[in-house]
Amino acid sequence: MLEENILQTLYGHLSMLRRQILILLLAFILTSIWFGPKKMLAHAEEGLPFFNPLRVYQNSLYLWQDTGLGYPNPFLIPRTTLNIFSAGLNVLRIPGWQAQQILFFMLIVMPLISIPPLIKLLLPDTHKSIGMSTAIFYVFNLFFISQVLQRFIIELFFLWSYLPLFLYLWINWLKFKKVKHLALLIISSTIFSNIFTITASVFTLWVPAGIMWLKYRKIIPAAVGMITWFLSAIWWWYPIHSLKESPFTSYLNSSSNLTSLVDVSKYYPYTELILLKQKYYFRPETSWFTFFSSRPIGLISKSLVGLLVIGIIAGYKQKNGKLIILWIFVGWFLVKGANTPWGIEFYTWLFNTFPFTQVLRNPYEKLGVVFLLPYCLLMAVGLSKISFRIVRTVIIFMVCFILLKPLWTGQVFAGYQVEVPPSYKQADSYLNTYSNLRLLHLPFIHGSGVEYNWGYKGDEPSEYLLSRLSMSKTYFFPGDPYMLIYQYLRSPKFYRLMQFFAIDTLVVHKDYLSGPTLQENYEGTKSMTSQMEHVILTKSFDSLDLYRLENVSTDWGYLTNTIQNKDNLADGLEMVVSDISFNPLEDAFTIDNTIDLGPGIRPIYTIHKISPVEYRYEVTQAEDPYVLVLSVNFHPNWSASIDGEVQSSHFQINGFANGWLIDKKGEYTVDVKFKVWPWESN
Repeated sequence: MLEENILQTLYGHLSMLRRQILILLLAFILTSIWFGPKKMLAHAEEGLPFFNPLRVYQNSLYLWQDTGLGYPNPFLIPRTTLNIFSAGLNVLRIPGWQAQQILFFMLIVMPLISIPPLIKLLLPDTHKSIGMSTAIFYVFNLFFISQVLQRFIIELFFLWSYLPLFLYLWINWLKFKKVKHLALLIISSTIFSNIFTITASVFTLWVPAGIMWLKYRKIIPAAVGMITWFLSAIWWWYPIHSLKESPFTSYLNSSSNLTSLVDVSKYYPYTELILLKQKYYFRPETSWFTFFSSRPIGLISKSLVGLLVIGIIAGYKQKNGKLIILWIFVGWFLVKGANTPWGIEFYTWLFNTFPFTQVLRNPYEKLGVVFLLPYCLLMAVGLSKISFRIVRTVIIFMVCFILLKPLWTGQVFAGYQVEVPPSYKQADSYLNTYSNLRLLHLPFIHGSGVEYNWGYKGDEPSEYLLSRLSMSKTYFFPGDPYMLIYQYLRSPKFYRLMQFFAIDTLVVHKDYLSGPTLQENYEGTKSMTSQMEHVILTKSFDSLDLYRLENVSTDWGYLTNTIQNKDNLADGLEMVVSDISFNPLEDAFTIDNTIDLGPGIRPIYTIHKISPVEYRYEVTQAEDPYVLVLSVNFHPNWSASIDGEVQSSHFQINGFANGWLIDKKGEYTVDVKFKVWPWESN
């Protein structure tokens, strides 16, 4: 009897070892296929964070994103743990593409190892194969290939990977009330904090966690767990909450977000949802449309719906099965968006009653895994009801290797492989030798997207390619001056606008491909720059040319006692360029805010940029009142202090910048800081 028990234990361990080896091998083969060309994957909003991970990490330490004219970006903070990971690999001399492959490998492995024990907790009386089948279906499905991989937002990849582990730890905490489970929940949420860059992820985690609570209905452990979790996450949610003046709040408009919800909901009617599809990613223009629209592939997809129906019927009779059915119903109701029944009525009430829920304006994208996980579980239950093992094996084979063929061919990332030309690192080294001021990228981009001849297509990625700050695209924020610059590019006096915006270098790209956001090509841009006074070509590389200001200066700000009033920003910029009596580094203008300082002498000053959130003005020979100008976007969290005394007269100047009225004589230092945390001193 003892020998039989020992043999059974050994067999169990060997079986588990085989599964673990299979999981690791599966993730390794997939990622090796995707990164076979030894190139980074990059697309859309994601940019190129693996090109220089150390720089990305350093920038993520600040709540002020110092690109364009600057703006508060509390959503950088949750990415800190990911940036530490990628920067650490960079320090170890691991290439960017390989670091990305390691990350993708880990993200795929996580649900494969966490789903089986999760299913054992949810359905303890079912066969252990259901857990592994659920894990396989969770990786091999049309939602994952389109909404996670094709969509290519890394936060959604993290969210897909983390949800099963989060629920496993949460259920263990509710069931056993052991501190180790709560501690692991907090630690894992910190490791996966990248997901909270998309604040809708909070709903994605806690909606199914709330449904799991119905199994145990223990109020005190649930309350302790939730409160502890939210307190441990204060490091990322406090900045999001406190920066209420962030330009991102302009998107919290229930009317426009409801319109957006209705528009995107058209892409996932019931006929698409039931197949885990979304019309946009399977439309005729996509590279895989022919494959997925073929009859055999369609039959495989629809056969999986049959498994789902069998799973729902069988699950209804099992212990906790009704909970899983409730879970998939809630997930379906949320992700269907504005579709009937009661879709538009529900979200209208939700957005108007709780404005912060407007982050769910694309629910299939943000909440899709809430629907996906129980869907895969019920499919696995349905599969287990098929008596013949060979049939079960054939179904899994068809799903993994036929239905999801684009995963194995690499077609899922077709057009996403990029290799940044060496000239960008060469240009970066040169640019860092003479200044830390802004760059303006040309040809001018009328929007935010651009395409390069070396493979990249997405949001203009200058903040990843070059160390110095760039004005290169619009962020679509209210009052963004960027789009007003274009009309003056043909003016010989454009250098005056460069002084005004602290730009000392033009970066002219040779590698832009023509597209809807460009009106000039490289040759047309060269012709424009040749007409500009005080702008000369100083260095040329394979992919770009660099033009510098000559014989005129610029800086991060200045001191002024000559201030005019203008009706709007456009009129102010017209004066900067055309009115030769206006000095861009001595004069200023306000909009609907008259400031009369009277005659006076401007102090002597020097400006030191300490970091993106701190500047130091050394002022001497101050005799009369003046206005200190910091040429970054206005925000009330910027503060100026002298010897610890905050200067209270803070206002917008020059239509975008920060201004402070200073009335102090003598020699002193003005410290200008962007303050968010309560303990930050002036």
